[in-house]
Amino acid sequence: MRILQTHVDWIEYEPLEKEIKGAESVERKKHRLEDALVLFTCVEKGDKEGIAEKVIGDAKEFLKKIKANVILIYPFAHLSANLAKPADAIKIIKAMEEEAKKNKIEVHRAPFGWNKKLALSVKGHPLAEQSRVYGAAEGKAGKESAGIKSTVQRLGKRPTIEAEKLSDSDHRIIGQNLDLYSFHEVAPGMVFFHHKGMIIRNILEQFSRKIQLERGYQELKTPLVMSKAIWQISGHWEHYKDNMFFTTVDEDDYAVKPMNCPGAILVFKTRSRSYKDLPLRLAEFGLVHRNELSGVLSGLFRVRALTQDDAHLFVREDQLEDELAKAVELVDYFYKTFGFEYRVELSTRPEKSMGDRKLWDKAERALENALKEKKLKYKVNAGEGSFYGPKIDFHIKDSLGRFWQLATIQADFQMPERFDVSYVGEDGKNHRPVIIHRAIYGSLERFIGILVEHYQGKFPLWLAPVQVKILPISDENRDYAEGILEKLKEAGIRTELDEQSHTIQYKIREAQLQKIPFMIITGGKEEEKGTIAVRTREGKVEYGVKVEDFVKRIKEDVEKFR
Repeated sequence: MRILQTHVDWIEYEPLEKEIKGAESVERKKHRLEDALVLFTCVEKGDKEGIAEKVIGDAKEFLKKIKANVILIYPFAHLSANLAKPADAIKIIKAMEEEAKKNKIEVHRAPFGWNKKLALSVKGHPLAEQSRVYGAAEGKAGKESAGIKSTVQRLGKRPTIEAEKLSDSDHRIIGQNLDLYSFHEVAPGMVFFHHKGMIIRNILEQFSRKIQLERGYQELKTPLVMSKAIWQISGHWEHYKDNMFFTTVDEDDYAVKPMNCPGAILVFKTRSRSYKDLPLRLAEFGLVHRNELSGVLSGLFRVRALTQDDAHLFVREDQLEDELAKAVELVDYFYKTFGFEYRVELSTRPEKSMGDRKLWDKAERALENALKEKKLKYKVNAGEGSFYGPKIDFHIKDSLGRFWQLATIQADFQMPERFDVSYVGEDGKNHRPVIIHRAIYGSLERFIGILVEHYQGKFPLWLAPVQVKILPISDENRDYAEGILEKLKEAGIRTELDEQSHTIQYKIREAQLQKIPFMIITGGKEEEKGTIAVRTREGKVEYGVKVEDFVKRIKEDVEKFR
């Protein structure tokens, strides 16, 4: 059995039509639940009814953590291809329902065998989405899916995407057409970035590094694998281990990191810190891994290996408000650079939270004042903060009108307590710093996927993997074209030369399909005059352009973003 466990603000579903012959008989009406734990449930071959006790037992323990007592069992076959027979699946799902009633849990069940209209709002806390595996699926974990010989045979095949199921505007299709990245069955949920995709990725990282260094950040790189003990202190072992990958080193338990916070805290603790050292802004492009169910993986949007642009700011309480305001300003600067509109939400102390109420009030005031200082409109989500602190979430709007929650700024008084973090104050005594957790891209992979769809592959000049394509009209103009190529490369302009023996119309069409911002056309007239013809990807053509003028124009445009 595979379950995607989701804590929601609300969920609405409505049975529309029967999907299978054995579908249950139900009334076609809309259902709505609030503050519920949704168990998206997929029953697999080999699962037995006894599994219900284990599943509901785990759900009961989790309900205690989130202070809720309502669950919705939602049949969701998309999490696996190894489905049980419908008759077997409905027996187990009904057994789960009965087990929940025995445990005095308010339980609801979406109908089995129906196509349903679904809408939901997921909670914003770190435990809101978790995947779990039970029964027959547990026995398959770690087993090879195929023999070595068949695997080797498949490795040579060109990876493909089922295009008939995806629109041309999907980032998986665009990425494949532009040779940016690919996905392979040997690493499900993990991205293979190609050269052109790495250019975009590196530009994004370089842009972030430059801006952060100018603002006093220090960059870290922490280990990918760390001891179980660290994750027990941080609370991840208790609350998040179902979403983690594990290994053994010298007979001790280790985990592949799902988050970067503990690493930054350990760096802070390597030596005594003074009040004069704060604020200390530690940034990391940290690779993390999360064991998501295969059924919820979705290109770059939902992956198992992701790079977070995390920063952990260690501040004194009297510095908190100023540092939060600077973090808000930084997020605003980033998103305006990419042309994104955004909305802001402030999530405050939940009913059951950790720490002193006075500290919560101070953190919430500081977050709110930071937003007011930037004169940003925001929505308050009362009681929706993380259990360890309030937070600001930024939701960007893309060119298709969709909103994506990416940047987050959190004020944390709890991790310093758990890790016994301190600094020496002006009075010579030890004091606890506050940690500001801050991410802007969020997941770099996801951000790239959003950019690909936002621009539909037509990247702005500074971000385009290939900025200029030189198209000689004939082989006779090849030497002249190669001379221009060298000049552009020397100027740092990302340029390619089309050396194919095709018509100029064909070359233009190919460059347009690759969505390259500028094409330089060189023929006999251009060579004779020592000029170039410049064509934009939108089709505008300018003749008689001097190479040095074109180079200057490109460099001035790109320099705005460096």
